[in-house]
Amino acid sequence: MDYKGDIYYIEQILAGNNNAFSYIVDKHKNKAFNLAFRICGNHEEAEELSQDSFLKAFRSLRSFKMKSSFATWLYRIVYNTTISHVRIKKKGVLSLEDFPADATDFIGRDMSEEESENEYRSALVNFALQKINEEERGLISLYYYEEMSTEEISDVTGISKSNIKVKLFRARQKMLEIIEKTEKKKLIYYE
Repeated sequence: MDYKGDIYYIEQILAGNNNAFSYIVDKHKNKAFNLAFRICGNHEEAEELSQDSFLKAFRSLRSFKMKSSFATWLYRIVYNTTISHVRIKKKGVLSLEDFPADATDFIGRDMSEEESENEYRSALVNFALQKINEEERGLISLYYYEEMSTEEISDVTGISKSNIKVKLFRARQKMLEIIEKTEKKKLIYYE
């Protein structure tokens, strides 16, 4: 079945057809979950937070002014819901000892050495992502994983474009330091 567009389904919902919201959920659920997961770092919490965000969006649909895209409006709800949850919870910080020693820890039965190295690098980046604060995780996720422009991120977060650029730079620097520290730990471990 062809998706007719967010505005079509929003108009259907506002006209009383609440079942039309299922089309919107189906269209946006993966991206909403991915954003929540990258910020909170927990699969079950991300599922719950994305569901809570859809519920908030449904309840607030009449306040959606249609000046931005529905996806941007929804991402703002997911972003704010997840950031608030993480700030309240104040999760414990991951230790460098929590990260596997090297790429050999990622070798699977049908995985080449190159694939194993790629898995290791990906895990290392995700590990560093979880070590930075929730706001930085959200910005990195929106910019790199969701491929949003700084203008779109500004619409989602309410942070100015210039401040987003500064925060992205600092977040990348922090992640680089974490990766370098982890790699250095690996070298010391093997000496």
